[in-house]
Amino acid sequence: MAQEKTFLSVKAIDSLTNEPISFATIRINNTNRGLIADEEGSFRLPLELQIQKDSLIISAIGYNTKSVNLKTFDNTILNIIKVASKVEVLQTVTITKNITKEGGLGFITAEQIISNAIKNIKINYPKDPFSYLAYYRDYQVFENEYFNLNEGLIEVFDAGFKTNSFLNKENKTALYSYRLNKGFPQNLGFSIPYDNKRSKYIEDAYIPSIGGNELSILQMHDPIRNYEMKNLAFIYNWETDFIKNHDFELIGTTFLNDKPIYEIKIKKKASNSTSVNTRFLYVKGNNKFDDYFKVEGVIYISKGNFAIHKIEYAVYDEEAKTSKYAINLEYVPKNNLMYLNYLSFNNAFKVKDKESFETTSFSLTTSQDLVSLRVNNLISVSTLKKKNFKVYHGKTELPIESIGWVEGAEIQIKINLKKDTFKRYKIDNESAITIVTKNVLDTSNRKLDEPLFLDINQFREVFVQEVFPNKQPIPGLEYSMKSQPLSQGPLNKNDAISKYWLNTPLKKTKD
Repeated sequence: MAQEKTFLSVKAIDSLTNEPISFATIRINNTNRGLIADEEGSFRLPLELQIQKDSLIISAIGYNTKSVNLKTFDNTILNIIKVASKVEVLQTVTITKNITKEGGLGFITAEQIISNAIKNIKINYPKDPFSYLAYYRDYQVFENEYFNLNEGLIEVFDAGFKTNSFLNKENKTALYSYRLNKGFPQNLGFSIPYDNKRSKYIEDAYIPSIGGNELSILQMHDPIRNYEMKNLAFIYNWETDFIKNHDFELIGTTFLNDKPIYEIKIKKKASNSTSVNTRFLYVKGNNKFDDYFKVEGVIYISKGNFAIHKIEYAVYDEEAKTSKYAINLEYVPKNNLMYLNYLSFNNAFKVKDKESFETTSFSLTTSQDLVSLRVNNLISVSTLKKKNFKVYHGKTELPIESIGWVEGAEIQIKINLKKDTFKRYKIDNESAITIVTKNVLDTSNRKLDEPLFLDINQFREVFVQEVFPNKQPIPGLEYSMKSQPLSQGPLNKNDAISKYWLNTPLKKTKD
């Protein structure tokens, strides 16, 4: 692989708005190789491509295809490429809210376009084996910064869309490189397993115990590759649920490499008309609960063969500005079939703030009728009032005489019970009592034993650099186990891998 210091940093933006062109396709001219820009439109290129006088072909749905000569780039700065949007010729199509008239082809509704696309999945995507070599990464984002960035180069071998992507043994992945990028901050608390609200959880959702590493989880949430399987809410099953659960609005026609593509907005129907059919990572399924969520998305479908090119799909609660989870994916044509170009899946989760004010332990001194609470933060002494503490033996509230504290090597709250309370109730160990606190604060006004949670996003992404139609698994390669962390998987040597590279993101996300 190319060395870290020998890269060009590049960003693709809209020529009018200066907004990033998310997930633009970048191809090296006169080759089958390339990469995908990230959500911020950013990507990296080995400096050797400039030395070789290569050029790039940049394409994205809704934009003119642009060729760029690499000799104009500077390896000391972030190079900006401005790409012009592709405007539809309005005379060629008449569009109402949900119906389009295409010349002499008659009228077609948004729902009919979706229905045709679903029916044609079986013929527009490869049935035979193929592979793709890709840049993979998973990470968390907190306050616009990446954490725990794992990345590598992988080759995914797929036995074809007629097979189950997870269960079929011929569907497997070879690792050529994999690392925790220590140039980015690490936070072990962000990476702990989900534990149902004690330390880490997904609000209003759940992840069933289906097994699989982060790559397997990502692949399972590709609704096109897994079109016959249950998928995330509210897509569920394409053939039985997707149209039933959504309303569609035909926005218009856009283009990819001068090929016309329908652009259709997706919204969730009212809950009394949606089906609940869960499997992977989703909101809890019942009609009353479904009212709490909304869907925003767009699907891009080719005119003619109705191939699905791209899906942007996100689920929100009614008040949130950020999504509970979102998928972004694109397929591109090669040899008259559609192959994965990129897949990005992220979900929001909550993790306990390590600065939360907590009781770390407590003990009894029975001879003194004393309960000692050990806490982790400095105490706001003014909140140490009797009314803010209750001590129970079973359902009986025990009488409190006074409250004190000690701050030294250990920070302790001293609950002094009335004389002979322990003797009267025959209490001789901690398991016999329960302590309840209210409005006891630390010096930063955090409440005791009311944990605070941080809002984090977990990302899993794969960006294809080259597709190999009709390629089957290679004898002699070692493959990672789908249920095993990628960090524990075997690494393979391959001299040809030097043509590919890790498209490591910039250190910050957008503000």
